[in-house]
Amino acid sequence: MRLSSDYYRYRDGAWSFWFHREKWQPSLWPVVLALIEKQPSSKHPQTLPVKASLDVGSDGLFLKVFHGCSGVSAIKDIFRDSKAFRSMHQAASLQRLNFKVPITVAAGEKREHRLLRKAFVLTIAVEGQSLPALLGQDAGVHSISLFEKRNALKHLALEVRRLHESGFVHGDLVPTNIFVSRSPGNESVFFFMDNDRTHRSPQWIPHTLWRRNLVALNRIPLPGVTLQDRVRFLGHYLGLKEWGNKERQLLAWLERKTRKRRKECDSVDSSVSFRQLMRWPGQLT
Repeated sequence: MRLSSDYYRYRDGAWSFWFHREKWQPSLWPVVLALIEKQPSSKHPQTLPVKASLDVGSDGLFLKVFHGCSGVSAIKDIFRDSKAFRSMHQAASLQRLNFKVPITVAAGEKREHRLLRKAFVLTIAVEGQSLPALLGQDAGVHSISLFEKRNALKHLALEVRRLHESGFVHGDLVPTNIFVSRSPGNESVFFFMDNDRTHRSPQWIPHTLWRRNLVALNRIPLPGVTLQDRVRFLGHYLGLKEWGNKERQLLAWLERKTRKRRKECDSVDSSVSFRQLMRWPGQLT
């Protein structure tokens, strides 16, 4: 995958980097390295805010730290880029197609004898809120009207469809990985976050992995989102004017998979009615 001329590559000992020519500042590296070294080894990446008095033109920076794997995964990592580099490249690919993603300031990986030890990606904070946080905010001057909610759900459905039509499948398209930026008088803008497991296949290759994204989006109960809203979302995603047997089969499949995932991930009783299963419990986790 290619990067734009906005980025340049640099090596320093065991570390290999990509830096944004305008956003990166050398004084960031000691701050970033100190945060990386403080993180205990974990199979899960860690995301941290970066406190630095730097003019990056945003509300701040976020650092995502990856640790080297063991076993078969460690051998695979010898022959492939780190998740940090893959995240940066996928974000660049998405940006070229006018999808909204966080701007990558820098990405780096540390290798010893080709074995991946650590990696990181540093991004500019998005001026917005996660989808669950936005929907769950208290009523008041910033509350969402019914019209805005339905219009936003339609816009999101069309963006997810465009994502899949472009050959992308997001690695973890849960509602918390969708950030929403709002401004008075304008449509909501949706950002796709955490793209280290996002991948793109040639559009001529048939695949059904996009269904995983629909299950991930549907699994979490959300404040103010009704069962009818979920059906409307799927209708907008499919571009339907009316429901046929094929679309109803997909809807039934999505319900079965959602029930299964809710039982596995949230340890809830999935035998209740689907309306009750997807009812928001009144608090955000």
